[in-house]
Amino acid sequence: MNIWIAASDGRSDLVEKFIAENPSITANTPDLNGYTAMHAAASYGHIDLLRRLTNEFGGNVNVKDNDGDTPLHHTEDLNTAKVLIEELGCDLNITNSEGKTALQVTEEDQEFPELIQYLRQKSGVPIEQDSLGIDANMMAEFKDNIRYTLENDRDEDLDSESLARKKKLEQIIQGGNAEEELEVYIRDLVRSKMMSSDEPETTQDEPDSKRRK
Repeated sequence: MNIWIAASDGRSDLVEKFIAENPSITANTPDLNGYTAMHAAASYGHIDLLRRLTNEFGGNVNVKDNDGDTPLHHTEDLNTAKVLIEELGCDLNITNSEGKTALQVTEEDQEFPELIQYLRQKSGVPIEQDSLGIDANMMAEFKDNIRYTLENDRDEDLDSESLARKKKLEQIIQGGNAEEELEVYIRDLVRSKMMSSDEPETTQDEPDSKRRK
């Protein structure tokens, strides 16, 4: 047993014991992956422990692991997110090493719709759009465009980089979780374009409707 497992199990008594008996262990002490007791408590929805770690043991609500994820990035529970944001004052705009906020990470798996809706509201994102400004109609058009491109671009006409992207997309579409993985691919592509330029040029695999006109 260590402080990270104790925090994952919600064992407030053991967490307190580890901190009290070892001066080198704190609420922010990372394991080999940068994962802290703060991350563990948030990930498993142990709200009372999260409060104690923050208020009594100096836990940093914005502490990052090796992937740049904060406790909010690890949160899968609506009530835990509310406590982190509204009570403990975490910053929901922090991005991880992939440039993604907690909202954007949560949007990728679509498993927690209430949490997504809450984070969008707190981030000022319109409910009908995702964090990148993509609504359902735009996503459907992006997907249609990618499929059109795959059907019409010949391998022999592509350079090595474009061919590699095409192969990746073909693997996604032929996989068992095609729709979700394709949405992740599209969001990553749009995000990278937004980060690199305010007005990105259309590339070989960019989901741009102009490619079909």
